[in-house]
Amino acid sequence: WCKKCNIETNEDICPICGEKSVEDIPAEVYWCSHCKTPVIQTVNQPDVGTCPLCGRKAKYLSSDLRPVFPQERLLLEVLLGLPPHEYKEKSVWAADSRYYIDGKSVNIPSKTFQLADADAISKVLTAEESNNTYEFFDMHIANFVAANQSRLHYLIDEAHNFVKDAASKFDEEHIVVSFSGGKDSTVTADVVTKALSNPELTHIFGNTTLEFPYTIQYAQRFNEAHEQCFWIAKNNEQDFYDVCEDIGPPARMMRWCCSMFKTGPITRIINKLYRDTRILTFYGIRKSESVSRSKYNRIEDDAESVKIQQQTVASPIFFWKDIDIWLYILAEKIDFNEAYRLGYDRVGCWCCPNNNQRAQFLSRIYMPEQSKKWRDFLISFAEKIGKPDPEVYVDTGKWKARQGGNGLASACHELLHTLGLRTGVIVAVTFEQVDNTPNAETGTKSNNESLENTNSRVKKCHRLNVAERKECRYEYRTDHRICRSALLS
Repeated sequence: WCKKCNIETNEDICPICGEKSVEDIPAEVYWCSHCKTPVIQTVNQPDVGTCPLCGRKAKYLSSDLRPVFPQERLLLEVLLGLPPHEYKEKSVWAADSRYYIDGKSVNIPSKTFQLADADAISKVLTAEESNNTYEFFDMHIANFVAANQSRLHYLIDEAHNFVKDAASKFDEEHIVVSFSGGKDSTVTADVVTKALSNPELTHIFGNTTLEFPYTIQYAQRFNEAHEQCFWIAKNNEQDFYDVCEDIGPPARMMRWCCSMFKTGPITRIINKLYRDTRILTFYGIRKSESVSRSKYNRIEDDAESVKIQQQTVASPIFFWKDIDIWLYILAEKIDFNEAYRLGYDRVGCWCCPNNNQRAQFLSRIYMPEQSKKWRDFLISFAEKIGKPDPEVYVDTGKWKARQGGNGLASACHELLHTLGLRTGVIVAVTFEQVDNTPNAETGTKSNNESLENTNSRVKKCHRLNVAERKECRYEYRTDHRICRSALLS
């Protein structure tokens, strides 16, 4: 598809404008006010803007959408100051924090989630829980599935063909499904299992120790259904809070936690199972999730692009939207993580710095003890690094943007100690000073001193590897804007 000319083409380069084309044809969400349901349609289909159920005109609604389950619908009513169950008969959908009630848009500002009284709201939700109903929700979902049958069939056929083609180059015992407990990996696991007609494929669940309780519960249910081939990768050597005390919490530009609590443990399981054998791993990565993921390839085996070196990674649902994922889950009636019913739209680590205010608000309601513990730690950390108003620094999310040099040398040392001696793991810690960035308060001189200290630690670890005759690649690059240290062993 050429985005510039808005035409379909079989070529990588548009024959009209010469621009590079994209693999997928854009899809949009329309709303049928008569059937009260969203309709997913590609921009080039002949009947675009027409409801397949009633034949009436449908209007453009959104680029993507997700269903709002009755639990989240009740929460929405409370936030809007409405009587509980005011919308119980309505068809309610959402895109991020913008809700659509029978097609009419209602936006909830981020400030609302930040200032909301979670304790008071939690009491209302508990009191009204027994009066909540799925009766009307189920009716609307049945309409949604019926209206999008052709889309569902296309998604399944295309994904199955992709899976079979990718898997044809590997023995089945060298095929892995990466399972996180989220909706995307849930659908990927189901698609791959059905496409290959093999319920005994190896699944690896990365338990970061920071999962939602609902994720652990769902993983246990999934485990029972895949008992013979379900592996759990978990870091039992480090405690997240202990590491945070030593090097500070992770931030958007310093997500050291991913290597320590996710990639490292998964790599150790893969090494245990396959040693040096090349494997194919099916991931639930989607292009629409983020700008960075939109740049991925659907199949990736380049050593510079994959985190675990012996993998070829493939993404059957790469071009799917959120609404496609939910269409599949609801139409195929497969089990999924209960956190989505509460209003979470992603279920990675519950304290991830990439989480938005709405996710943090939900955790204050449904995980009050864990949320308080995390907030107390962040305030203590803010005090330790000299923030003038620690509570504001934490509650406004400024801790997520931390980019200064506080604890960075210690962070790199801890990462290298934890992961550097594991075969096939790349440990990369990025320290980035962006000009005029708020909260990047440690100066260039301080950063350089910290990085020089880090460099000496990396070199020491490198020498230890060489002394123990371990294959090692050492790399250190410095300029006035970005410094990186990396170790591959």
